[in-house]
Amino acid sequence: MSAPTITGNGAILLDGARYENATAWLYQTFPSHQPWPLLLNTPYEAIAEAGPILLDAPMGSPAYEAWKHGSGVKDSVWLESDASVEELHRILQRRLRIFTPEHRELWLRFADARPLYQAWQSKAQWPEGFWHRIARIWLHYKGTNFCAWNNEHPEKDGAPTSQGIAAQLTLDWPLLEALAKQGDTAQEAAL
Repeated sequence: MSAPTITGNGAILLDGARYENATAWLYQTFPSHQPWPLLLNTPYEAIAEAGPILLDAPMGSPAYEAWKHGSGVKDSVWLESDASVEELHRILQRRLRIFTPEHRELWLRFADARPLYQAWQSKAQWPEGFWHRIARIWLHYKGTNFCAWNNEHPEKDGAPTSQGIAAQLTLDWPLLEALAKQGDTAQEAAL
């Protein structure tokens, strides 16, 4: 299988909790990029800076170059997509909370590349429609950028209803366990 070709359009998804004053830092470090905390306009807006933050980052932009070279944006994910950052913000908000197979609701840590790397390593698969409008999910790990997941059907939306951040998608146990595992320790698959 050949490596996928990068289209050039995309955004960085990062964990705001990994930075002190994340939004201010992003504005200062990447003044030409607009940060979009996923918890904005939700009941959790007060902690939006500590949650996942979306940052527009097309190829060649300063934010993309920082991600590509592993400098500045710690353990973040590059989402290759032709959607606008505003649209990605709405789509990803509907994926902040998920269901377990037993219908327990959890917060999802999909802005931190470390749990995603563990899921990729375990060959865990995302449910169809999870990565709506996102063609590929790229990780930067130990100096290497690679496509962790190639979405064959980015047009499918597994969480099409505008219900704010209420859970709509169910993740299976192999994926949840892989996301909860980090190194030699297990952690909650939550923010």
